[in-house]
Amino acid sequence: MDKQESLAYLEKLEEKGIILGLERIEKFLSLLGNPERSFKSVHIAGTNGKGSTAAMLSSILQQAGYKTGLYTSPHLREFNERIQVNGKNIQDENFTRLISELKKMKEENNISLTYFEFTTALAFKYFAEQEIDFAVVEVGVGGRLDATNVIRPEACAITNISLEHQAHLGNTLEKIAYEKAGIVKEGIPLITTEQNPNVLEIFKKICEEKNSKLIILDKPFEGNLPLPGKHQQWNAVLAIEVAKQLGLSKKDIEKGLAVAHWPARFEIIQKKCPIVLDVAHNPAGAKVLAETITTKFPGKKVLLVLGVASGKEMAGIAKQLAPLAEKVFVCTPEFRGMKLSQTLENVKQFNSNAISFQSVGEAVSKAIEECEGIVVVCGSHFTVGEALESLSTHKNE
Repeated sequence: MDKQESLAYLEKLEEKGIILGLERIEKFLSLLGNPERSFKSVHIAGTNGKGSTAAMLSSILQQAGYKTGLYTSPHLREFNERIQVNGKNIQDENFTRLISELKKMKEENNISLTYFEFTTALAFKYFAEQEIDFAVVEVGVGGRLDATNVIRPEACAITNISLEHQAHLGNTLEKIAYEKAGIVKEGIPLITTEQNPNVLEIFKKICEEKNSKLIILDKPFEGNLPLPGKHQQWNAVLAIEVAKQLGLSKKDIEKGLAVAHWPARFEIIQKKCPIVLDVAHNPAGAKVLAETITTKFPGKKVLLVLGVASGKEMAGIAKQLAPLAEKVFVCTPEFRGMKLSQTLENVKQFNSNAISFQSVGEAVSKAIEECEGIVVVCGSHFTVGEALESLSTHKNE
């Protein structure tokens, strides 16, 4: 299979949607020789900040001399971004080879897998082949029944809890907290920056049942970071504490944080005007993005390019971001995009100066053309990924 055929195969699996449960992935990994048992790991769950925390911790582990795998989702521009070893994406030849091998194994044994289950098995198989020392693994959805919850980590981390994926995780913070805390293993510490007392009570109860130490961090990191925004100070303190639990030195922690990079997290591209790329895709993330915009660019005219995936809480996202903008350029990503009319309707509740575009690229180009302050592109990983594709060819010096 070539790369296009491999991606097409994964897209076919995507049609199954989200089906939580561990039975299928455990059976499949057993057939593969349980590659997830060949390396140490850290498991990271939470509503927002998982990827940034994982990227910082991965950077720290690399500075400490460990060969480090990083598994995150979704990707921005290409699938390979999801599976990295020492900061380098899986190569196409390994990606296509493993797709073929795992597809054959799956079909020979008549095992039905979702997209995420299949790609999780692929990541663990690749990590085992690469003989990594540590894997930093981001949860896909929830935690308890997520396909990644087959690892036995050295430490678990939960960033924060807000309402998301309610059809799968429950419609209250407490129910969602229970699902996310399902990553806690017997005797393995849980570190969190969550502050909600009701949520923390659930964490405490689960940790007591599992004889696991619960570490609650109540102050953000106060040093300089390459990733901007107060929220990243919270993600950093979480990565730091996990690193301490792993026995890593202060020097390696400092070096790792100093070179940590995670794209499209308030990433600023300096072109005709500053272009801010951010994957905020739920109300909590949108609130943090809005606060960061007003802190970093006080008084600047904001042109907002907003495209959201289907099923997301569009009204909550629009409520946080649309009032900040001089004008909103509404679009929809090609993959999983919400209907344009639905996005526009929600935005206009909070900002009447909104126009729609058939593609992300068109919206970005028009926003750059009209920019007198800053352009903010957000709403979805897919929107930002398509914007990056457009910006790579858009001549705007």
